[in-house]
Amino acid sequence: MTTHPVAFVDEAFIRLHQHPGAYLFAAVLVDADDLADVIDAARHAAGHHEQFHASHLYRRGHIQPIEDMLDTTEAHAGWTLMIAQAPLGDHQETARQAALTQLLRQLNDQKVRDVVLDTRASPREQLDTQLQGRKINPSDLPDITTYRRLVRSQQINARMRLQHVDDRHQPALWLPDVTAWAFQRALVFDEPQWWSRVASVATIHDAATGRELSLTNDRTAPPTGERGPQIQSPSAQNSLSSSFYTLNGGTTNRTQGPGYLYNTLLTQAMEASSASSGIALQASIATLSANVDRLATAISATTQDCALPDPSHPGDADAGSLDAGSRVEAPTTHRDPSEPELG
Repeated sequence: MTTHPVAFVDEAFIRLHQHPGAYLFAAVLVDADDLADVIDAARHAAGHHEQFHASHLYRRGHIQPIEDMLDTTEAHAGWTLMIAQAPLGDHQETARQAALTQLLRQLNDQKVRDVVLDTRASPREQLDTQLQGRKINPSDLPDITTYRRLVRSQQINARMRLQHVDDRHQPALWLPDVTAWAFQRALVFDEPQWWSRVASVATIHDAATGRELSLTNDRTAPPTGERGPQIQSPSAQNSLSSSFYTLNGGTTNRTQGPGYLYNTLLTQAMEASSASSGIALQASIATLSANVDRLATAISATTQDCALPDPSHPGDADAGSLDAGSRVEAPTTHRDPSEPELG
């Protein structure tokens, strides 16, 4: 029996002063048959750390487990999907749900049946949910609402299941955690060296349009359509230099706004949105033109029908002609004046 991949998902976001920001989702696809090996590998990469959060480890100076987890992701991921909603916009929750919508659509295309998403509920909230006999944590309800909407509108398969899990209990969630962190680090600090460890098994998609984006230093985007879970073209892999390698600060100061890599990504997202709007406009114009043509044809046909005479009910002009002809061509009967008229 064919098994479907399982997607483990975590998020990261950029919300900084004088920065357009972004909401990011990382989904690491794992073969269901390989799940036990992936969990063991994640635990091994974490070392003596019982819990793994890349941002916490980085702040404490624990670099090695981060690198090991990225290498584990590269080795065990069937594929990795990054969804970027950029700019962030005024409402972070709106950005999250837009990114989640695109993510679930992409995972549906990859025949994913189980999506395991790191919960936003605190341990206290999870306990309260259990004590109250509820199935869904209040913090996770917006995600479930988005999921149900997509199922009802048949944008994703009803067989897809979305489950929120605490990453303290599921080491496989450490893979998307480190992946999202690495991508965030590249966009905030212009430090692509972390992302480069998983770039060969990953694609980036714009949340609004689904278009594939690229994170490169040489301003050359990989050919579209040549990368994915089924096709891993070496010629299309992101060429990320390690020349920016620093452990703190990178080449971009937070107070100076977005750096080069973020601006490159944002430009691509805006171009994708503009192209999508243009295509939608062209489609609307084509539909309108077709409707106008059909209306003109219908009006023309109606006008012609009104102009044609009905043989069974001749018009006044035709009737007059026939009467005149009758008077000319019909034989004349002469009556003697003394004969009486017949009524």
